[in-house]
Amino acid sequence: MIERLGIRNIGGIREAVLEFAPGLNVITGESGAGKSSVVRSLELLTGGRGGVKFIRAGEERGSVEAVFTEAAITREILSTGRSRAKIDGVTVGLSECGEKVSALVRIQSQFAQMELLDPQRQLEMLDSCLPLNVKSEVVPAFREVFSKARTSSAELRAVRKRRSEIERKYANAREIFALMKTARPEPGLEMRLENELSDITHRITRRERARESLDALTGGLSERGIIGNAEACFEELYGVMSDDLADDVRRSLEVLHDAVKGLHGLMGSEEEDASLREATEARLGALRRLKRLCNIPNESELQAYCDDIYANLEWLEKSYTELEGLSSRSLAEKKKANELAMEIRRSRHEAAEILTERVNSVLSELAMGGITFGISFTGLQKLRHDGADDVEFTLSDGSRSGRVEKIASGGELSRLLLALQMSLPDEWLPPVIVFDEVEAGLGGRAAVLSGLQLRNLARKCQVILVTHEASIAALGDSHILIQRSGGESVMRRIDGEERVREIARMLSGSPDMTEAQEHAKILLGMV
Repeated sequence: MIERLGIRNIGGIREAVLEFAPGLNVITGESGAGKSSVVRSLELLTGGRGGVKFIRAGEERGSVEAVFTEAAITREILSTGRSRAKIDGVTVGLSECGEKVSALVRIQSQFAQMELLDPQRQLEMLDSCLPLNVKSEVVPAFREVFSKARTSSAELRAVRKRRSEIERKYANAREIFALMKTARPEPGLEMRLENELSDITHRITRRERARESLDALTGGLSERGIIGNAEACFEELYGVMSDDLADDVRRSLEVLHDAVKGLHGLMGSEEEDASLREATEARLGALRRLKRLCNIPNESELQAYCDDIYANLEWLEKSYTELEGLSSRSLAEKKKANELAMEIRRSRHEAAEILTERVNSVLSELAMGGITFGISFTGLQKLRHDGADDVEFTLSDGSRSGRVEKIASGGELSRLLLALQMSLPDEWLPPVIVFDEVEAGLGGRAAVLSGLQLRNLARKCQVILVTHEASIAALGDSHILIQRSGGESVMRRIDGEERVREIARMLSGSPDMTEAQEHAKILLGMV
């Protein structure tokens, strides 16, 4: 609970300290006295955006300090727009401060019934009524397996997407691999192959010319050739030669024959050169085809590209096992999530019956017996983190039924919100609830009944109520009066005769009217 609230230079308040009691604390005062400044101060503590507009005119800074049973929390705003927050004297971020205070205080203004229009908020209210084992075991188990299923599905989509991209990008990988196997790309390869091919071609051409010359000397396989013709001529000339000359000629011819035999050995293998040229041409052709196919003219980049292909296709082959495992795991997790979601759905329907019965019982005590509260369900086609259901709070007035805002007036919405507060489990309630003129639109018997329910609610948690309704203010366990004095808001706790006069003022507009004072005493139980 809030034990003390200190306000400095916020709105019309220069400096004030409010001490709150357990139970129902009512804050009253004429319009413009500064009641809203108290609510704004509490909103600042819950993380509401601070600004110059909240600081009292002419001041450089404003601050709010709330002493809770659990902690002391301070929020200071400067005219520069900057803010500071502290928890138990330790500076913290505004978000941390807001989270801390939001867990301790819930502020409900006359617009708080807007939470009734939020389907997510309605679902949270309903889920607070689930059986303990469902809230503590089934719901956490569902959220865990749902999170795992969502992660598995995301991983599965990522694997499938990458596989699809690789398969699309490397659709011609089979041909690329064949060309890579032949070309074996490396830096400077094309120029080197061109030079090698030129050398091989030159060698083959030179050998062919040498072969032609050698055949001319020997005559090949079918003719006599130059040497044969020379031998025939010399046979005719030996008769006119001296023996020495004839011997010289014969030795010369033998040397020539030996030379020709040696030349045959020097010719080399034509098949080997032809095979080498064919292989070189094939490798060069494959390299050029590979460059065109990959649209990469540089061998270094081509090598990197090919390495990338190898890596991706290697992953593609290995991903089959991963894909099967992910598919199996994702399917099992989705199945388990669906089973848990259906269990939660069944519990929600049971909880809805109990909650509607409680709310309608309270509504009948708030003079709304002609209106019936209900909860409708819509099953979702796709699971969410909170299950497989959309819920919607409905009202029926006998002739019409539909969403709450379509059927109820503003005052009825206020009473419905109060009925929900009374009907929801105690753990749904924060330690402190602040109502800012929640009775707006109510009057007469409805206001009195609402006040009684507020007093009942104050037995479960501390209630701070800003009100203009005398019949509700008279029910307070503690009464704080805010008045304007010298341009400033002054506030103090009142009791006894002072409280009688304030209730009389709220009833009649004048604190001195005798009839109003008598009525006030009746409301306060003093007569």
